[in-house]
Amino acid sequence: MARAICILLWLITFSMAYGQAGRQIVIGVRDTVASKVLNEKRGLLVHLPMTEPDVFSPDQKYPVIYVLDGDGSLFYSVVAITEGLSGGSGNFMFPKMIVVGIPNTDRTRDLTPTYSTDSTVMPGFLLANSGGGEKFLSFFQRELIPHIETHYPAAPYRVIIGHSFGGLTVLNALVNHRGLFNSFVAIDPSMWWDNLRYSQALKTALRQGTFANKALYVAIANSMEKKFTLQTVTKDQTAATLPIRSILDFDKFLKENPKPGLAYRSKFYPDYDHGGVPLVAIYDALPFVFDFFTLNFPFSTFFNPTYKDDGLLINHYQKVSARMGYTVSPPGELVNALAHQLMGTRQFDRAYKLLQLNIDNYPKSYMPYSAMAEYFELKGDKRKAREYYLKSVEIKPLPETKAKLDNLK
Repeated sequence: MARAICILLWLITFSMAYGQAGRQIVIGVRDTVASKVLNEKRGLLVHLPMTEPDVFSPDQKYPVIYVLDGDGSLFYSVVAITEGLSGGSGNFMFPKMIVVGIPNTDRTRDLTPTYSTDSTVMPGFLLANSGGGEKFLSFFQRELIPHIETHYPAAPYRVIIGHSFGGLTVLNALVNHRGLFNSFVAIDPSMWWDNLRYSQALKTALRQGTFANKALYVAIANSMEKKFTLQTVTKDQTAATLPIRSILDFDKFLKENPKPGLAYRSKFYPDYDHGGVPLVAIYDALPFVFDFFTLNFPFSTFFNPTYKDDGLLINHYQKVSARMGYTVSPPGELVNALAHQLMGTRQFDRAYKLLQLNIDNYPKSYMPYSAMAEYFELKGDKRKAREYYLKSVEIKPLPETKAKLDNLK
């Protein structure tokens, strides 16, 4: 609970600063896509990582999180959590990410997969324009994703997050549009839709095919009256309990019918209702869908001269690359820091391997060459040090690097 309060306070600070003219903290930009699929202009909120571009990889690309209901607090929640847990200060829990919020124009139309007149949970007059979910996902495939990947430094790894009807859209994307996203977060999804008919259709479709390198997180809010428990509510047959019963039923199906390649986790939140669950659910979901990314680095033993597993970084990021579908190199700043620590303890052979790793991974950056020059300078090889300082200056002629070069004459 305390962590949720801390993040909530952060979000409030964001919002206050964002709205005060002349004292703004800018956390994103507004963009627009003129959609032919939807026959309307769609606004976007786009957040890029707030840290400076990595000097080792100034052209770095980032995974993208697409947030449904993106004109509300959900977008700001995702931004706060990604900024807090990705990159910076030695924190590599998951990668720095782009966050794209998609505001609504007609929520019921876009976020419901089929047309329904069933009024068990919602009044019928609110359903008249339902059933545009397939066209909405077509907008993602044909227009939105290409727009983001053309105009922003987007890597080909995508996460989609949705709450309520948005959670239903997330599951539709997982089951029926498997190539669009890599990870899926469905927060208290409206599995009751169309009196469970769509839930049954998803179950049928899930029995077929595989889901290689996919991850799904389902959050279940506490929408029960206090007289019920998770065990007793499933036996109830009233409309009031249909929302939670429908999710519990779908969760049971997924657990009893595990899909090859699909990492699945669900969690019931007894202290949060349907409207209150998104923030804490996102905080739990993102570390789960990126659990393969975290590097539990053995700092306590790594700098011991007897340590032998110097291939740890390479092997870990090879596995990360395989999971994400593109090359993810060990963070240059981490490798550089490790190399300098080894240099400080005179473990030159091990330091050299790490410095060379950065040169191999980031040949267009000046920083790996400067670091290698410092290595040779420390070893007393002025000729090699000068050679690498020259390569660094050719890429970026920094005054401090030129001064070091002049000192070697």
